[in-house]
Amino acid sequence: MDISSVFKAFSQTAHLKPQVQRQLSAIYLTLLSTLGTCLFGYYLAYSFPFLRDYFIPLVIGVMAMTIAIFFIPATLGNLSKRRVLLWTNGLAMGMLIQPAILPIMYSRDADLVYMAVGLAAALFASFSVATMVSSRSQTIYAIGSASMALSGLLWLGLLSWFYPSLALFSINLMVGIAVSCLYVVVHTHEVLELAQRGERLDPVTHAMLFFSDFVSLFLRLLRLLSTDRRRQEANEREGRRGGSKYERRQFRPTESAFRTCKSEL
Repeated sequence: MDISSVFKAFSQTAHLKPQVQRQLSAIYLTLLSTLGTCLFGYYLAYSFPFLRDYFIPLVIGVMAMTIAIFFIPATLGNLSKRRVLLWTNGLAMGMLIQPAILPIMYSRDADLVYMAVGLAAALFASFSVATMVSSRSQTIYAIGSASMALSGLLWLGLLSWFYPSLALFSINLMVGIAVSCLYVVVHTHEVLELAQRGERLDPVTHAMLFFSDFVSLFLRLLRLLSTDRRRQEANEREGRRGGSKYERRQFRPTESAFRTCKSEL
């Protein structure tokens, strides 16, 4: 796929009505601001390490704010209140994922974090635009695939619990990435369906769903990349160890022959 086809795909979203485009812009701007507060929460937990001791209160707070966002009526008067709750949710989520990212940032594999962010953003944008320009039947097929992949993910998780192996772990991660991408399709399709029926979109609720999709996609990609890097390093160590043994075996006859020749002289 060349760059012209990418720009063509983005331009095909112009068939959406201006009102729908404005509502989509509000949703994605809310999503970007929530990702910004998540990043700020990460650096806040990095600067103040004592915040890592409040893991359970943070989890309870995230759950409570998520429930509050869903139960507070989505009216224009409550928009600012619900948006503040969403930003606080993103802040707490950044503090929660910081301990999972920090060991990688301190190691030689800090580039994996930036790679996972870039891949997650690319996949999220690609599947969102593909849903906007695709037909309804293709999107429904993707939704069916998402439900099948989710059931497969549950079975793989159960199987890896009883029979732990690296192969099952990698397959579980890849299926999880596929499920996260398909859920981006599902939520984008839901937004488009509501907008095309003329209903007013709630930017906070849909931005929160997209935010959870992005975080899930990022964490699974980071885990897959770090697992693959560990596997490559282990193979390199095994290769060097095997090579050194082979060199020692090859050197011993030469050394013994040298000693024999020296004694004869």
